[in-house]
Amino acid sequence: MATTRVALTRTFLNKNVCKVCPTESKENAIRFASSHRNFSSVLSGSPVCRSFVFCETKSRHTQCRNFHSTGPTHKQDYYEVLGVSKGASQKEIKKAYYQLAKKYHPDTNKGDKSSAKKFQEVAEAYEVLGDESKRKQYDTYGMSGGPGGGRGPGQGFQGFEGYHSNVDPEDLFRKIFEDMGYKMGGFDDYQDFTSSPFGFRPAQEYTMNLTFEEAARGVNKDINVNTVEVCSTCNGSKAEPGSSPRRCHVCNGTGMETVTTGPFMMRSTCRTCRGTRMVIDKPCSACNGKGSVNMRKQVTVPVPAGVEDGQTVRMPVGQKEIFISFRVSKSQTFRRDGADVHSDTWISLSQAVLGGTVRIRGIYDSILLSIPEKTSSHTKIRLAGKGISRLNSYGYGDHYVHIKIKVPTKLTEEQKSLMLAFAETEDVGDGTINGVIHAKKGPGGEDSVKGDVHPDSDIDDSFLGKIKKKIFG
Repeated sequence: MATTRVALTRTFLNKNVCKVCPTESKENAIRFASSHRNFSSVLSGSPVCRSFVFCETKSRHTQCRNFHSTGPTHKQDYYEVLGVSKGASQKEIKKAYYQLAKKYHPDTNKGDKSSAKKFQEVAEAYEVLGDESKRKQYDTYGMSGGPGGGRGPGQGFQGFEGYHSNVDPEDLFRKIFEDMGYKMGGFDDYQDFTSSPFGFRPAQEYTMNLTFEEAARGVNKDINVNTVEVCSTCNGSKAEPGSSPRRCHVCNGTGMETVTTGPFMMRSTCRTCRGTRMVIDKPCSACNGKGSVNMRKQVTVPVPAGVEDGQTVRMPVGQKEIFISFRVSKSQTFRRDGADVHSDTWISLSQAVLGGTVRIRGIYDSILLSIPEKTSSHTKIRLAGKGISRLNSYGYGDHYVHIKIKVPTKLTEEQKSLMLAFAETEDVGDGTINGVIHAKKGPGGEDSVKGDVHPDSDIDDSFLGKIKKKIFG
């Protein structure tokens, strides 16, 4: 029986195969037919035999038909297509293809014909350069594909005519991702590329600017993100409204099929439903049978209270997760130390000596701060629990208020008189106070005057005397 199939195939090829087709295609077809169970599919050029090129003779001329194959798209340097040098390693070539295939994939550039064309170009270029034997032939003979046809690379290409691609760009794309260690996770014809693990980056990253108060208190902010949402037309069923997916008749809804090749039998994923167990006769036109759509969506990010500058949080958005990094601006009032905050406040000389209260700005509201008497400058007052919320714990930090005494720069006559009266009773040690005489005994027993006397003619002695008498009796 096998001999009969070979003889019939040879007769068919000699009569009908286009003369411009490579000779080895005939031999491949003969070898394939000798082991193929369904000889009629070989002669008819059915999809199961799509690895080979068959032709049919028509009147006046011979026309070649390529079944499930892609020919050269652009007559240009494959190295230039991938953006690599002629000495690039296989690892560099694969990486370049990976980046370009992601960039020009049809699912991420819907309706863009130029991107689809580029996607096919990079697939064709990688299929040649990614195979060392094909690459060697290409480097030797250029786009001609053989010793008789054309110039070498970089000298004006006329098309790599000796080579015809039999690999679907989409299949090649998936294979490369598997080779690079990516898990396909059920990627099939009805799944959107952008919802696959490699459609977008594993997660999108955003930078959000916050004021000091927003970071301390927490705030809700809106951002725009790329998301994959359930198709509103088919509600995720992937089928056109009014229709529904049906159970695969090939695998009987098991997702697996038995493939027989000669004496061998093997169990593999169903090629009709690709393991999904269902077949969609009328894919949804809105999502192209994917069940989900890509869209730009505004989402509200609940910024937790207590985030710090440079901190990153993770947030689920639709079927993905995004990472948000915060950039917190500095405050003119507060300084942060973990969950604690520090601020400065000015008090008057009288408040420092006699005590009192002063209203200060807090993280959440204003605070009436009590100043104890005899408070010196740079005193630090602690307000427990008035700091920032602890992000990964319970409770709040503390608010530390640093006291600064404001010395008056302008005095009325009355204020100056009062200060002079107080100064005469103050012990300044070996120092002096302008306008005040301090008589003390020197080392030799004589009277010694330290400091200069600056009488103020504007001050009424009788008035000053009255103040002294009122204060000291």
